[in-house]
Amino acid sequence: MAKVLVVDDSRFTRTMLRGMLYSFGHEVVGEAENVPQAIESYKSLKPEVVTLDLVLPGGSGIDVLKTIRQESADAKVIVVTASGQEQVDEQVLELGAFAVLHKPFTADEFKSIVQSALGLSRG
Repeated sequence: MAKVLVVDDSRFTRTMLRGMLYSFGHEVVGEAENVPQAIESYKSLKPEVVTLDLVLPGGSGIDVLKTIRQESADAKVIVVTASGQEQVDEQVLELGAFAVLHKPFTADEFKSIVQSALGLSRG
């Protein structure tokens, strides 16, 4: 079981991700809906995995990603975004995101990426 922080400005998306993560056997240790909350939650909770939306009040998910990478080189950040821009995908991967998951996605796609981030077998 992994400890996960869910960062998204949409309550619906946070609820959906939380439900999927619980069904996969993981613990959601915190949720954040804006940049300051995300950074504070990461620093205080030290989750193993972070799901991160890029469009957030108070800044950008890219700001959060940069801060997380400064705090921990081992952090597993899964960017969950509706953006289909290839250059954005490349940018976040270069900044150290583990993976980019595009909305909409299936529970199986999400589970596979979370398991990969944790070094678990898929299935």
